[in-house]
Amino acid sequence: MSVRMPHRMLLIAGAASALAVMPAAASAAAAHGNYITIDVPGAAATFAISVNDFGVVVGSYTDAQGVSHGFIDRHGVFTAVNDPHAGTASGQGTTVNAINDFGVLGGTYTAATGVSHGFIDRRGVFTTVNHAHAGTAPGQGTTLGFINDRSAVIGFYFTSRGQAVSFAGRSGRFTTVTDPAAPPFSTLASAINDAGVIVGVYGDAQGVSHGFIDRHGAFTTLNDPLAGTAPGQGTVAFALSNRGIIVGIYADSHGTTHGFELNNTP
Repeated sequence: MSVRMPHRMLLIAGAASALAVMPAAASAAAAHGNYITIDVPGAAATFAISVNDFGVVVGSYTDAQGVSHGFIDRHGVFTAVNDPHAGTASGQGTTVNAINDFGVLGGTYTAATGVSHGFIDRRGVFTTVNHAHAGTAPGQGTTLGFINDRSAVIGFYFTSRGQAVSFAGRSGRFTTVTDPAAPPFSTLASAINDAGVIVGVYGDAQGVSHGFIDRHGAFTTLNDPLAGTAPGQGTVAFALSNRGIIVGIYADSHGTTHGFELNNTP
């Protein structure tokens, strides 16, 4: 699978709330290419979140009543994705956060109870994914944010105390992802490649972000050498390819946010 840029909206939202917020980026040179607007017909808002190597885009849209629905965009042909257990009130519904090259979807739905649940959708057959330690009160539950070609997922859950905990693996065989250098409940995994290598971010006690690589439990910290070291600055690893290329962002000492690519990891 190719490198995937930031595309798991719920994970990114969790990172923004759990870590110090990166300062706004200064203007930079525009990227050239053919930009195509993605709007689900009739939607109040559309969020394109992930794309696989065949150019199939997935994401979510919000209807006029404020309900979320997942979608698949096959080169301009849209298919709605709604987990059958999802709530139908404003603020509830379904979000598709990832698609692998076999067309398997990973995402999250919010039930009528206000609790979040992960799901895997294999050609319309939905399997609910709940971490065993996830809280069951409104605002708690399980979120899936990425799925690789071996159906291993990345996600996080909120405990009954509202603490966010990252996990990875196949359903029923999850492993908690906690960087040993990180304070408690500050690690957020963002992607896993087909070899099971994970990248993500943690925030230290001073509010500085640090990327990490997790090679089957062996953690390596990623700090872009140009990243700032003040609160709200640092490095975030968002995604990696099967060849080990990592992409992400860093905020420098002036508060400017930059993208980075790291392609010489051992």
